[in-house]
Amino acid sequence: MSEMTEQEMMNNAFVEQICSSDGKGASIAFELRGTQIHVSIFPSNGSLTKDSRHLQPEDRPLQDHLIDALSRDSSGRPHAEHNVSQDEVLGAILKAGKPLFSQLTPKAPSCEPLTLHQILFAEILYFRLEGDSDPASVVPIEHEEAYNIGFFNRDTGQDFEEELDLCEDLPRYAPEDIVVKQVFMKGIKYVTAAVQVDGRDMFCKALGEPRQLRGCPEARELECLGKMLRAFPQQSSIRVPQLLGYVHDKDTKRILGFLRQWVPGQNLGDIYLAPIATEKKQKWISQIRESVQLLHEQGLVWGDAKPYNVVIDEKDDAWLIDFGGGFTAGWVDSQLVETIEGDEKALDRIAEFLGGNDDVVLIL
Repeated sequence: MSEMTEQEMMNNAFVEQICSSDGKGASIAFELRGTQIHVSIFPSNGSLTKDSRHLQPEDRPLQDHLIDALSRDSSGRPHAEHNVSQDEVLGAILKAGKPLFSQLTPKAPSCEPLTLHQILFAEILYFRLEGDSDPASVVPIEHEEAYNIGFFNRDTGQDFEEELDLCEDLPRYAPEDIVVKQVFMKGIKYVTAAVQVDGRDMFCKALGEPRQLRGCPEARELECLGKMLRAFPQQSSIRVPQLLGYVHDKDTKRILGFLRQWVPGQNLGDIYLAPIATEKKQKWISQIRESVQLLHEQGLVWGDAKPYNVVIDEKDDAWLIDFGGGFTAGWVDSQLVETIEGDEKALDRIAEFLGGNDDVVLIL
Protein backbone atom coordinates (compact mmCIF):
# COMPACT_ATOMS: atom_id res chain seq x y z
CA MET A 1 0.00 0.00 0.00
CA SER A 2 1.41 3.40 -0.99
CA GLU A 3 2.11 6.06 1.59
CA MET A 4 -0.36 8.92 2.03
CA THR A 5 0.62 12.33 0.75
CA GLU A 6 0.39 15.33 3.08
CA GLN A 7 -2.82 16.44 1.36
CA GLU A 8 -4.34 12.98 1.70
CA MET A 9 -3.47 12.97 5.40
CA MET A 10 -5.02 16.43 5.80
CA ASN A 11 -8.21 15.25 4.10
CA ASN A 12 -8.43 12.15 6.29
CA ALA A 13 -7.52 13.70 9.66
CA PHE A 14 -10.37 14.70 11.97
CA VAL A 15 -9.47 16.96 14.89
CA GLU A 16 -11.18 15.76 18.07
CA GLN A 17 -9.67 17.86 20.82
CA ILE A 18 -7.37 20.82 21.43
CA CYS A 19 -5.85 21.71 24.81
CA SER A 20 -3.76 24.80 25.39
CA SER A 21 -2.73 27.37 27.96
CA ASP A 22 -1.17 30.78 27.65
CA GLY A 23 2.27 29.90 26.39
CA LYS A 24 2.83 26.88 28.65
CA GLY A 25 2.10 24.15 26.15
CA ALA A 26 -0.57 22.68 23.92
CA SER A 27 -1.80 19.44 22.43
CA ILE A 28 -3.93 18.42 19.50
CA ALA A 29 -5.73 15.09 19.23
CA PHE A 30 -7.03 13.77 15.94
CA GLU A 31 -8.16 10.60 14.24
CA LEU A 32 -6.34 9.40 11.14
CA ARG A 33 -7.41 6.23 9.33
CA GLY A 34 -9.25 5.03 12.41
CA THR A 35 -6.26 5.59 14.73
CA GLN A 36 -6.38 8.14 17.55
CA ILE A 37 -3.26 10.29 17.74
CA HIS A 38 -2.32 12.78 20.46
CA VAL A 39 0.56 15.18 19.82
CA SER A 40 2.00 17.33 22.63
CA ILE A 41 3.78 20.62 21.95
CA PHE A 42 6.06 22.10 24.61
CA PRO A 43 7.82 25.51 24.60
CA SER A 44 11.25 25.46 22.99
CA ASN A 45 12.88 26.63 26.23
CA GLY A 46 10.89 24.19 28.35
CA SER A 47 9.08 27.02 30.13
CA LEU A 48 7.07 29.69 28.27
CA THR A 49 6.66 30.80 24.66
CA LYS A 50 6.73 34.49 25.61
CA ASP A 51 10.53 34.40 25.66
CA SER A 52 10.55 34.13 21.86
CA ARG A 53 7.66 36.47 21.03
CA HIS A 54 10.05 39.34 20.29
CA LEU A 55 11.42 37.40 17.31
CA GLN A 56 10.13 37.65 13.76
CA PRO A 57 7.70 34.83 12.87
CA GLU A 58 10.21 33.18 10.54
CA ASP A 59 12.82 33.18 13.33
CA ARG A 60 10.61 31.76 16.11
CA PRO A 61 10.88 28.09 17.09
CA LEU A 62 8.05 26.12 15.48
CA GLN A 63 6.78 24.82 18.84
CA ASP A 64 6.34 28.34 20.24
CA HIS A 65 4.48 29.54 17.16
CA LEU A 66 2.07 26.58 17.17
CA ILE A 67 1.40 26.80 20.92
CA ASP A 68 0.48 30.47 20.59
CA ALA A 69 -1.70 29.73 17.56
CA LEU A 70 -3.69 27.14 19.50
CA SER A 71 -3.87 29.37 22.58
CA ARG A 72 -5.50 32.10 20.50
CA ASP A 73 -8.31 29.67 19.63
CA SER A 74 -9.73 30.11 23.13
CA SER A 75 -9.63 33.90 23.01
CA GLY A 76 -13.14 34.44 21.70
CA ARG A 77 -12.19 35.03 18.08
CA PRO A 78 -14.67 34.20 15.28
CA HIS A 79 -15.03 30.49 14.54
CA ALA A 80 -13.67 30.87 10.99
CA GLU A 81 -10.40 32.24 12.39
CA HIS A 82 -10.20 29.29 14.78
CA ASN A 83 -10.28 26.96 11.79
CA VAL A 84 -7.36 28.81 10.17
CA SER A 85 -5.15 28.29 13.23
CA GLN A 86 -6.32 24.70 13.67
CA ASP A 87 -5.57 23.83 10.04
CA GLU A 88 -2.16 25.50 10.24
CA VAL A 89 -1.20 23.53 13.35
CA LEU A 90 -2.60 20.26 12.04
CA GLY A 91 -0.81 20.74 8.72
CA ALA A 92 2.53 21.39 10.46
CA ILE A 93 2.12 18.31 12.65
CA LEU A 94 1.10 16.05 9.77
CA LYS A 95 4.12 17.27 7.80
CA ALA A 96 6.42 16.58 10.75
CA GLY A 97 4.86 13.18 11.35
CA LYS A 98 4.53 12.11 7.72
CA PRO A 99 7.19 9.37 7.91
CA LEU A 100 5.18 7.70 10.71
CA PHE A 101 1.59 8.73 10.02
CA SER A 102 1.61 7.96 6.29
CA GLN A 103 2.20 4.27 7.01
CA LEU A 104 -0.86 3.83 9.21
CA THR A 105 -3.02 0.98 7.98
CA PRO A 106 -6.73 1.82 7.75
CA LYS A 107 -8.70 -0.09 10.35
CA ALA A 108 -11.28 -2.38 8.81
CA PRO A 109 -14.83 -1.21 9.55
CA SER A 110 -16.70 -3.49 11.92
CA CYS A 111 -20.12 -4.89 11.06
CA GLU A 112 -20.98 -4.85 14.75
CA PRO A 113 -21.86 -1.56 16.48
CA LEU A 114 -19.24 -0.32 18.92
CA THR A 115 -19.78 -0.21 22.64
CA LEU A 116 -19.23 2.96 24.62
CA HIS A 117 -16.19 1.29 26.20
CA GLN A 118 -14.55 0.76 22.81
CA ILE A 119 -14.87 4.47 22.02
CA LEU A 120 -13.97 5.90 25.44
CA PHE A 121 -10.98 3.63 25.92
CA ALA A 122 -9.70 3.28 22.35
CA GLU A 123 -5.93 2.94 21.97
CA ILE A 124 -4.19 6.31 21.65
CA LEU A 125 -0.74 6.86 20.11
CA TYR A 126 1.15 9.63 21.92
CA PHE A 127 3.82 11.81 20.31
CA ARG A 128 5.81 14.97 21.05
CA LEU A 129 6.64 17.55 18.40
CA GLU A 130 10.36 18.25 17.99
CA GLY A 131 10.64 21.59 16.19
CA ASP A 132 14.11 22.88 16.97
CA SER A 133 15.65 21.31 13.89
CA ASP A 134 14.58 21.48 10.25
CA PRO A 135 12.66 19.50 9.25
CA ALA A 136 10.54 19.11 12.38
CA SER A 137 9.63 15.62 13.55
CA VAL A 138 7.44 13.80 16.03
CA VAL A 139 8.74 11.25 18.51
CA PRO A 140 6.72 8.61 20.37
CA ILE A 141 6.23 9.20 24.11
CA GLU A 142 4.43 7.50 26.97
CA HIS A 143 0.99 8.82 27.87
CA GLU A 144 2.36 10.01 31.23
CA GLU A 145 4.61 12.44 29.34
CA ALA A 146 1.75 13.99 27.36
CA TYR A 147 0.72 17.61 27.79
CA ASN A 148 -2.17 18.03 30.26
CA ILE A 149 -1.73 14.49 31.54
CA GLY A 150 -4.00 15.19 34.50
CA PHE A 151 -6.82 15.08 31.96
CA PHE A 152 -6.11 11.42 31.27
CA ASN A 153 -5.19 10.15 34.73
CA ARG A 154 -7.60 7.41 35.71
CA ASP A 155 -6.60 7.44 39.36
CA THR A 156 -8.89 9.93 41.05
CA GLY A 157 -10.14 10.17 44.60
CA GLN A 158 -13.63 9.46 45.84
CA ASP A 159 -14.10 13.00 47.13
CA PHE A 160 -15.35 14.45 43.87
CA GLU A 161 -18.02 11.81 43.35
CA GLU A 162 -19.30 12.53 46.83
CA GLU A 163 -19.70 16.16 45.73
CA LEU A 164 -21.99 15.16 42.84
CA ASP A 165 -25.71 15.41 43.52
CA LEU A 166 -26.81 11.96 42.32
CA CYS A 167 -30.19 10.25 42.26
CA GLU A 168 -29.19 7.12 44.13
CA ASP A 169 -32.22 5.10 42.98
CA LEU A 170 -31.32 5.39 39.28
CA PRO A 171 -29.55 2.46 37.58
CA ARG A 172 -25.86 2.60 36.69
CA TYR A 173 -24.44 1.04 33.54
CA ALA A 174 -20.91 0.08 32.55
CA PRO A 175 -19.63 1.37 29.18
CA GLU A 176 -19.31 -2.25 28.05
CA ASP A 177 -23.11 -2.62 28.28
CA ILE A 178 -23.96 0.49 26.24
CA VAL A 179 -24.22 0.15 22.45
CA VAL A 180 -23.42 3.29 20.44
CA LYS A 181 -25.85 3.90 17.57
CA GLN A 182 -24.73 7.35 16.39
CA VAL A 183 -21.86 9.57 17.52
CA PHE A 184 -22.57 13.31 17.59
CA MET A 185 -19.32 14.51 19.16
CA LYS A 186 -16.15 12.66 20.05
CA GLY A 187 -12.83 13.58 21.59
CA ILE A 188 -10.05 11.87 23.50
CA LYS A 189 -11.95 9.92 26.15
CA TYR A 190 -15.16 11.85 25.50
CA VAL A 191 -18.32 11.04 23.54
CA THR A 192 -21.82 12.39 23.02
CA ALA A 193 -23.98 9.82 21.28
CA ALA A 194 -27.31 8.18 20.67
CA VAL A 195 -27.07 4.79 22.38
CA GLN A 196 -29.07 1.71 23.21
CA VAL A 197 -29.22 0.17 26.67
CA ASP A 198 -31.15 -3.04 27.28
CA GLY A 199 -32.93 -2.48 23.97
CA ARG A 200 -34.00 1.07 24.84
CA ASP A 201 -32.88 4.14 22.90
CA MET A 202 -31.18 6.79 25.04
CA PHE A 203 -28.89 9.81 24.75
CA CYS A 204 -25.49 9.64 26.44
CA LYS A 205 -22.72 12.01 27.46
CA ALA A 206 -19.69 10.29 28.96
CA LEU A 207 -16.01 10.89 29.68
CA GLY A 208 -13.29 8.32 30.15
CA GLU A 209 -12.05 9.74 33.44
CA PRO A 210 -14.04 10.66 36.57
CA ARG A 211 -11.62 13.58 37.09
CA GLN A 212 -12.79 15.09 33.81
CA LEU A 213 -16.26 15.71 35.26
CA ARG A 214 -14.98 18.16 37.86
CA GLY A 215 -16.24 21.62 36.95
CA CYS A 216 -17.20 20.63 33.42
CA PRO A 217 -20.52 21.16 31.59
CA GLU A 218 -21.34 17.44 31.79
CA ALA A 219 -21.28 17.57 35.59
CA ARG A 220 -23.62 20.57 35.63
CA GLU A 221 -25.99 18.87 33.20
CA LEU A 222 -25.91 15.61 35.15
CA GLU A 223 -26.90 17.43 38.33
CA CYS A 224 -29.50 19.65 36.62
CA LEU A 225 -31.22 16.63 35.09
CA GLY A 226 -31.30 15.01 38.52
CA LYS A 227 -32.89 18.09 40.08
CA MET A 228 -35.46 18.20 37.28
CA LEU A 229 -36.31 14.55 37.83
CA ARG A 230 -37.01 15.25 41.49
CA ALA A 231 -39.01 18.40 40.70
CA PHE A 232 -40.94 16.85 37.79
CA PRO A 233 -41.20 13.09 38.41
CA GLN A 234 -44.06 12.85 35.91
CA GLN A 235 -42.65 13.07 32.38
CA SER A 236 -45.75 14.84 31.06
CA SER A 237 -45.34 17.84 33.39
CA ILE A 238 -42.44 19.46 31.48
CA ARG A 239 -40.84 18.97 28.08
CA VAL A 240 -37.25 18.25 29.10
CA PRO A 241 -35.61 14.83 28.62
CA GLN A 242 -35.79 12.67 31.72
CA LEU A 243 -32.63 11.41 33.42
CA LEU A 244 -32.60 7.61 33.11
CA GLY A 245 -29.30 6.51 34.64
CA TYR A 246 -25.57 6.96 35.01
CA VAL A 247 -22.49 5.60 33.27
CA HIS A 248 -19.93 4.24 35.72
CA ASP A 249 -16.58 2.51 35.53
CA LYS A 250 -17.02 -1.25 35.75
CA ASP A 251 -14.03 -1.67 38.08
CA THR A 252 -13.86 1.51 40.16
CA LYS A 253 -17.64 2.24 40.11
CA ARG A 254 -16.82 5.93 39.61
CA ILE A 255 -19.33 8.03 37.64
CA LEU A 256 -18.30 8.74 34.03
CA GLY A 257 -21.45 10.31 32.62
CA PHE A 258 -25.21 10.09 32.29
CA LEU A 259 -28.01 8.62 30.19
CA ARG A 260 -31.18 10.52 29.43
CA GLN A 261 -34.34 10.10 27.42
CA TRP A 262 -33.87 10.12 23.66
CA VAL A 263 -36.12 12.65 21.91
CA PRO A 264 -36.43 11.87 18.18
CA GLY A 265 -36.77 15.04 16.15
CA GLN A 266 -34.85 17.96 14.71
CA ASN A 267 -32.97 20.88 16.22
CA LEU A 268 -34.93 24.10 15.89
CA GLY A 269 -31.84 25.80 14.48
CA ASP A 270 -31.76 23.31 11.59
CA ILE A 271 -35.38 23.84 10.54
CA TYR A 272 -36.14 25.98 7.50
CA LEU A 273 -38.72 28.31 9.01
CA ALA A 274 -40.05 30.17 5.95
CA PRO A 275 -42.80 27.65 5.07
CA ILE A 276 -43.73 26.95 8.72
CA ALA A 277 -47.15 28.30 9.69
CA THR A 278 -47.14 31.24 12.10
CA GLU A 279 -49.45 29.35 14.46
CA LYS A 280 -46.96 26.50 14.74
CA LYS A 281 -44.05 28.83 15.46
CA GLN A 282 -46.15 30.60 18.08
CA LYS A 283 -46.87 27.23 19.66
CA TRP A 284 -43.16 26.45 19.84
CA ILE A 285 -42.16 29.69 21.55
CA SER A 286 -45.11 29.30 23.94
CA GLN A 287 -43.95 25.78 24.84
CA ILE A 288 -40.35 26.93 25.26
CA ARG A 289 -41.41 29.80 27.54
CA GLU A 290 -43.63 27.48 29.56
CA SER A 291 -40.82 24.97 30.16
CA VAL A 292 -38.33 27.69 31.10
CA GLN A 293 -40.83 29.25 33.50
CA LEU A 294 -41.36 25.87 35.20
CA LEU A 295 -37.59 25.54 35.61
CA HIS A 296 -37.28 29.02 37.09
CA GLU A 297 -40.05 28.29 39.59
CA GLN A 298 -37.82 25.46 40.88
CA GLY A 299 -34.72 27.65 40.99
CA LEU A 300 -33.25 25.99 37.90
CA VAL A 301 -31.66 27.74 34.92
CA TRP A 302 -31.50 26.49 31.33
CA GLY A 303 -28.19 28.22 30.67
CA ASP A 304 -27.04 28.03 27.05
CA ALA A 305 -30.45 28.99 25.64
CA LYS A 306 -30.58 29.07 21.83
CA PRO A 307 -32.46 27.39 18.92
CA TYR A 308 -29.87 24.64 18.62
CA ASN A 309 -30.72 23.58 22.17
CA VAL A 310 -34.38 23.06 21.31
CA VAL A 311 -35.62 19.83 19.73
CA ILE A 312 -38.89 19.75 17.80
CA ASP A 313 -40.14 16.20 18.24
CA GLU A 314 -42.16 14.02 15.87
CA LYS A 315 -45.40 15.49 17.26
CA ASP A 316 -44.21 19.05 16.60
CA ASP A 317 -43.66 19.81 20.29
CA ALA A 318 -40.65 21.81 21.53
CA TRP A 319 -38.24 20.26 24.07
CA LEU A 320 -35.38 21.96 25.89
CA ILE A 321 -32.02 20.16 25.80
CA ASP A 322 -28.43 20.78 26.92
CA PHE A 323 -28.21 21.97 30.50
CA GLY A 324 -24.41 22.15 30.61
CA GLY A 325 -24.45 25.90 31.13
CA GLY A 326 -22.19 28.42 29.50
CA PHE A 327 -23.48 30.79 26.84
CA THR A 328 -23.45 31.45 23.12
CA ALA A 329 -22.73 35.01 21.98
CA GLY A 330 -25.77 36.55 20.35
CA TRP A 331 -28.23 34.60 22.48
CA VAL A 332 -27.10 35.08 26.08
CA ASP A 333 -25.04 38.05 27.25
CA SER A 334 -21.78 37.06 28.94
CA GLN A 335 -22.61 39.03 32.09
CA LEU A 336 -25.91 37.12 32.39
CA VAL A 337 -24.47 33.63 31.95
CA GLU A 338 -26.41 30.91 33.82
CA THR A 339 -28.94 33.34 35.30
CA ILE A 340 -32.72 33.60 35.12
CA GLU A 341 -32.36 37.00 33.46
CA GLY A 342 -30.03 35.46 30.88
CA ASP A 343 -32.65 32.83 30.07
CA GLU A 344 -35.32 35.51 29.69
CA LYS A 345 -33.17 37.60 27.35
CA ALA A 346 -32.47 34.52 25.24
CA LEU A 347 -36.19 33.67 25.11
CA ASP A 348 -36.91 37.10 23.64
CA ARG A 349 -34.24 36.53 20.98
CA ILE A 350 -35.55 33.05 20.17
CA ALA A 351 -39.03 34.59 19.77
CA GLU A 352 -37.55 37.16 17.36
CA PHE A 353 -35.81 34.36 15.47
CA LEU A 354 -39.07 32.42 15.13
CA GLY A 355 -40.84 35.61 14.13
CA GLY A 356 -38.56 36.05 11.15
CA ASN A 357 -36.42 38.93 12.42
CA ASP A 358 -33.60 39.14 9.88
CA ASP A 359 -31.39 40.93 12.43
CA VAL A 360 -31.14 37.75 14.52
CA VAL A 361 -28.05 35.86 13.36
CA LEU A 362 -28.12 32.11 14.02
CA ILE A 363 -24.98 31.09 15.92
CA LEU A 364 -24.17 27.50 16.89
